[in-house]
Amino acid sequence: MLQGDLLTFPLPDLFQWIDNSRRSGVVEIDVGEGAPFWIQVHDRRVVAAARPPAGQAGLGSLAGWAHAGPEEALWPEACMDRIVDLFLAPPGGRFTLVDGAAGFDDGVPLDLAVAQVTLEGLRRLDEWPGLDRRYPSESALLCADGAGRPRTPGQRALLEAARRRVSIAEARLGLHVSRPALLRRVEALRDLGLAHVEGVAPHADPVSTLIDKAQALVAERQFDEAAIVFKSLLAADPSDRRVRNLLREAEREQVAALYEELSPVAVPTLRGATNALDSPVGRRLSMTDREVAARVNGSWDVASIALSCPLREVETLKALRKLLRLGLVELVETGRPE
Repeated sequence: MLQGDLLTFPLPDLFQWIDNSRRSGVVEIDVGEGAPFWIQVHDRRVVAAARPPAGQAGLGSLAGWAHAGPEEALWPEACMDRIVDLFLAPPGGRFTLVDGAAGFDDGVPLDLAVAQVTLEGLRRLDEWPGLDRRYPSESALLCADGAGRPRTPGQRALLEAARRRVSIAEARLGLHVSRPALLRRVEALRDLGLAHVEGVAPHADPVSTLIDKAQALVAERQFDEAAIVFKSLLAADPSDRRVRNLLREAEREQVAALYEELSPVAVPTLRGATNALDSPVGRRLSMTDREVAARVNGSWDVASIALSCPLREVETLKALRKLLRLGLVELVETGRPE
């Protein structure tokens, strides 16, 4: 097994190394948001990839329309979209390469040259800023033209949306694809003379509506609920930097609110020592909660536990708050240093 981070070993370098070394196995890539994505490689080809996550379908109900064809027909193209979108994601994340494919047998069969995927990803990365500027409004309407035939199932599905004159936002929610993937298909239909984009939809853009609602939840200090909305949007489009920045800002505000409740210089202590974790109440703890509880030693204050824990700061503080509310931990105020 080989592990690494995508800052020191960027994705294009990783793919080129896999291609040149003819490595076979499964590469699992985690860019930090949404479910990790994996591809299976064999003899310089991508032969399978993780299925598109079913959890995105919940956002599709906001689109007001649904693709009439079988979802399975769209999976291979959606997998290629997800691979290409990895090149557009912000720098960072981790990868794991395992030699066998055990446990990864529920993927979508593909047949793509690794070198081709790498070149396509780099090409789309270069094109993305201009494509993003070309369609500044998510409310712009898709409109069908001509009587030609699209080249791929994904393009046919998008043309179906264009015939209904739905917005860009509605189309990508209904098809469960990212904004870059959808705009690439829009450009393909325009090149074929099958569709164009015009005006603004008469109703609100559903993505912007969701973001507004999430920001309202942040203002009401309902941080967990807001995070669910932001993470759902990021799962559908990991490259959406606006949503990513809003999620980070919401988490910063939540951390500040948690430190108002949990003084950073207070020392947490377990009630009933380690036996407390085996009580009926303790059985309600998750693995995350137990990871934090293991660092409650009666000597470290809240800030020290947050620094020592491998979890993100917001998750550590939420676990400490849960332990406190369940009565498994108490805080001993030591006073702030002069």
